Amino acid sequence: MWISAALLLSLCVPAFGQTLEIPPVTVDRGSANIFRIILKPRAEKPLTALQWDLVYRDCFRIEPPGVVPGGASEAAGKSLTCVRKPQDGANSRLACILAGGDQTFAAGVIAIVRFEAIQNSPKGDSPVDLENVVGVSPALEPVPMKGAQTSITIR
Repeated sequence: MWISAALLLSLCVPAFGQTLEIPPVTVDRGSANIFRIILKPRAEKPLTALQWDLVYRDCFRIEPPGVVPGGASEAAGKSLTCVRKPQDGANSRLACILAGGDQTFAAGVIAIVRFEAIQNSPKGDSPVDLENVVGVSPALEPVPMKGAQTSITIR
């Protein structure tokens, strides 16, 4: 039984081997800052494009032009486009696509997000999520990926 469970687990891990991370940051109310989206790819599952939804609370202001390619994206010749989606309760959402050419991503910063904490934002931690994350392989096959989450501390 343990062997069956281990085999099943090993079959599931490669599908989610690619990971995205957002290191936590701190910002003062009424001030701007940035956070980075970092890709840790797997060599046996290279990616040539990515798409995701950036979900954040209404205590932040993020404009689509404030989401720009990071160094790993620029090195791969990628362009980044984000558009605002309808607000979902207290959450705002940007849909982003990072693509262009057939070069694959190396590990590193794929996007830099400029944000502002609204002047009357409550102090404390506020979540930022990447949802609906899908990569695209060089063969143009979808590569499902886990989302990522971080907290931005508002002082």
